[in-house]
Amino acid sequence: MNHVELSRILALITSLAITFGLYDQTVKIWKTKSAKDISFSLVAALTLNELAWLYYGLMINEWPIILLSLLNLPAALIGAVGYWRYRH
Repeated sequence: MNHVELSRILALITSLAITFGLYDQTVKIWKTKSAKDISFSLVAALTLNELAWLYYGLMINEWPIILLSLLNLPAALIGAVGYWRYRH
């Protein structure tokens, strides 16, 4: 296995961990009906980050980036809605 293949595998594993954490946080917001410990800048950064990665993946036609961005974007958007709804 060369270093490019290894870096792709590591990136995929770490990205899946981030995906799990993002969905876990989104579920927590909606279950507890509270987003008091989450900042607007984090919600905005997560959403913009996923949009940027999706665009980048589409531009270079790299399916793992596109797939992970498409998996993460709904969580970021649902989290953003939950943030606005339960921020106080």
